[in-house]
Amino acid sequence: MQKPIQKSAKTQIKNTTLPPLKYSYIILLLSYALITIITPRFETYDSNAPKFLALSLLNLFSFLFLFSEKTFRTDQGLSLSFFKNKIGLAYTLFIALILVSFTKAINLPESILSFSKYFTVFSAVYVISILLRVDKRYFRILVIVMVFVLISDSLTVFYNILLYISKQVNTISDIKSIYSNKNMLAAAIFIKISFALWLLTFEKAWLRKLGYFSLFCAELAIFFMSTRAFYLGITFLALIYMVFMLILNIRNKVNNIYRTPAYFLGILILAFSLFTITQHYLYPQNTDTYNVSVTKRLSTITDKEASSMFRLESWKRSALLFKQDPLLGVGTGNWKIRILQYENPEKSDFTFMVKAHNDFVEIATETGVFGGLLFISLFIFLVLNFVKAFFRSQTDEKSLSLLFLPAFGIICYTFDAFFNFPADRPEIQSLFALLIGAGIAYSPNSFLSSKSIHPWFLRFLSLMLIALLIVTCYVLQINTQCLKLQRLYQTDGVLGKFTHASSIFVKGYPSLLNVSSVGDPIAVIKSQYLMNEEKYQDAINFLRPDKSSPYDGRREHLLAKAYSKLGNNDSALVFAYRAYALKPRLYEPLGFICYMLNNQGKKEEAIKMTEKFLVIEKFNALAWMDISSIYKKSGDYLKAIQSIDTAAKYLPGDSSILLQQTELKMYAGIVPYQQTYATAMKYFDQQKFAEALKYLNAIPGKEENLCMVYARRAVCYFYAKDYQKCILDVNRSIAGGNDTPDLLNIRGASYHVLGKVNEACVDFQNAADRGNKDAAMNAQRLCKGR
Repeated sequence: MQKPIQKSAKTQIKNTTLPPLKYSYIILLLSYALITIITPRFETYDSNAPKFLALSLLNLFSFLFLFSEKTFRTDQGLSLSFFKNKIGLAYTLFIALILVSFTKAINLPESILSFSKYFTVFSAVYVISILLRVDKRYFRILVIVMVFVLISDSLTVFYNILLYISKQVNTISDIKSIYSNKNMLAAAIFIKISFALWLLTFEKAWLRKLGYFSLFCAELAIFFMSTRAFYLGITFLALIYMVFMLILNIRNKVNNIYRTPAYFLGILILAFSLFTITQHYLYPQNTDTYNVSVTKRLSTITDKEASSMFRLESWKRSALLFKQDPLLGVGTGNWKIRILQYENPEKSDFTFMVKAHNDFVEIATETGVFGGLLFISLFIFLVLNFVKAFFRSQTDEKSLSLLFLPAFGIICYTFDAFFNFPADRPEIQSLFALLIGAGIAYSPNSFLSSKSIHPWFLRFLSLMLIALLIVTCYVLQINTQCLKLQRLYQTDGVLGKFTHASSIFVKGYPSLLNVSSVGDPIAVIKSQYLMNEEKYQDAINFLRPDKSSPYDGRREHLLAKAYSKLGNNDSALVFAYRAYALKPRLYEPLGFICYMLNNQGKKEEAIKMTEKFLVIEKFNALAWMDISSIYKKSGDYLKAIQSIDTAAKYLPGDSSILLQQTELKMYAGIVPYQQTYATAMKYFDQQKFAEALKYLNAIPGKEENLCMVYARRAVCYFYAKDYQKCILDVNRSIAGGNDTPDLLNIRGASYHVLGKVNEACVDFQNAADRGNKDAAMNAQRLCKGR
């Protein structure tokens, strides 16, 4: 089928005396392919930090090793080849623009960390491009090894699917192998399909069969992983590959031009059919989101579906952010900091999108229009170089085969970059480095072809580069240390309590970084542990100077709490207002503000603020309960009941709402007489029980509707020493549904005065069992031994 291609490659190897391959170069190249998937987690929150660190250390070792090689030091055509074509030059300018974007960053440490990751990948691309350029035979070895890794990843998926079928795995989202999550595993498999395509296109015999087998495994694994982005990707990839093969076969005058496209399509259909049969007949009957057909899974790509909606909202906010700083961006690594000025007012909690779920959008937002264009140009140049080689009149089949992998690989990578954030995933960045490195190694040089640099200047640049690599390793090591502490913090978050000492975080967190990988200000993490130990002033000392995330709101929220605990309500109120301004959908700071306003006698202002809040947050139970309580305390029982009834409509299953609704129904009979009852309660709260009794007696009505009147009147009768009437009103109140331990204690005291000791002790004991401390004392003092 592809005889002209195979023959030229084979003949070149057989008829040319080539120097032996260097095992050191093979080990280095394969290290770049494998290091991020074999590096353990080292007890960090996620595996990104140690894997980026491992890749950075490999870069440092590789540069020291290459600089020790005489060939590399003296052959500027090799050492500077990276900068002599459009891809390498565009990539270099992109890294330079990342540094320039520092000037716009409001959180410089995050920019330094982000740059360290970008520079780590950039350095890996440089080394890989040099190794592949030294001898093209290294390329073939790399492809074969990556195909075996692809098969291994696919077999892992199949094994976990068997566990899913036997119900030992609860959901397909739990299938992640050695990667951080399901999407990353699916992305790693999908991108590595390009290696399988290279084998079945440009090799023969067992290697071509290996290509077909690995392609089948990969496509079947993609179907099992139920990932929408790669369902779309595999469809697009199939179309462009079959068109490519048809044109190539026609041009090479292959006898059966449809054979390879037919094989490819047959494998795809076979993989899809096997997946469909397995899903239909073997999958467990459950409500797993991913246990659906391909068509049904794709049909969820709408702006109404949760994850799609989150992505679209994130992209829209990014567009607003991009408009603020279109030239230089908001600073690399600062997207998750700056996006909160638009996201925070729309969220009722502190759960944020720390990634835009689109690398093109996020990079353009952080580095500006030129940075975004330079990043996209890497993809465009790779594909254009392949297209030019493909349609060149005098086609160099060897060059075509070498450019095929980076072109098709970067197309696969694009689907991940458009819907996810592979730039922050080291396992995917290793694949990116291999693809871009190969593209640079095998693309024609366009610049500086005849220029040379003075050896001393080249050595100076080399030393500067090694120094920068050392700094990068240091920053990534600090990040790894931070991620270990973040794992402890997140574990406590899952448990719902702080189980670790504050000293672990106060002393353990390095000073360089000030925001966690999920956007938590480090000062906030430290202060939460300090406040848990009631070290409120220490928490304030950490929070006050922190400016790491000015749009977050957690700093202000915790400062309000800390000052309140210290009794400094004026400062607490100041920070509560600031927190509420940053997060108008978060009720906690508003609840504190309203509490303070109530204490200051400003009930109308508190009611007005809460009503405004409930217009936008109708499903906040605490807000409904608070406003209902405010109405109740102000004597407006009708509005109190109306508020809690409205809350029950929005939150029909909320137990707190239902309990308060039940309690407020006991005030229903008071509504026509609420002014009289309010006057009575005014005297009652002042312990002027005789005056309160006059107004309570003025309220007529049926017993079952006035249980709260009877409860208050029973207290008044008790202090008036009219114990018989007290007992009668307690009974009426209990019959109306107001059965409280306080009333039982008062009735017991009345029985005891009247000499009915047995009845008194029963009431005391019942009230004590329900938590009434006065009743417990009465039972101990008056009923002991009975």
